[in-house]
Amino acid sequence: MAIVLGDGPATATLVRLARIGLGGPQVDGWWFPHRRYHGIGANPTGSGTRTHHSRGRQKFSWIHIDDVVKAVKFIVENDALDGPVNLSAPRISDNRTLMATLRRRVGAAVGLPAFRWMLEPAMLILRTEPELVLKSRWVTPERLLQAGYTFTWPDLGPAINDVVKR
Repeated sequence: MAIVLGDGPATATLVRLARIGLGGPQVDGWWFPHRRYHGIGANPTGSGTRTHHSRGRQKFSWIHIDDVVKAVKFIVENDALDGPVNLSAPRISDNRTLMATLRRRVGAAVGLPAFRWMLEPAMLILRTEPELVLKSRWVTPERLLQAGYTFTWPDLGPAINDVVKR
């Protein structure tokens, strides 16, 4: 499941950051070498020490809370769907576009970027990983679309407008 846009803590935090002028992109860059990120699976890629200098263009897969509920119901009622099904909106964004859309919606003229050297200590305090915002998450709902599911919120702009309004 992609990041859910709705009334949860992730959306509330992003909206709050945008409102106070800290809603710029999250940008990868230099940080002390470490081996925390080894990848997933039997043959993970990367050494875990390389940075990618994303400049905020890392992919951001998302889904509106209304589509989560509706898609789960669709999957349960559809016998042809079995096994893993990706829950994400069909139109992927990137981090820079996400943050710009949020800023426009809340009326913030400026959004200062957050660089890895800022995120690493902050995320340590919050007990989470900066990779959650620095790495691309590129998931498409191919099987869901092939089964005939129609998204209520396929586009990021209207979805952001709806969740901020709520």
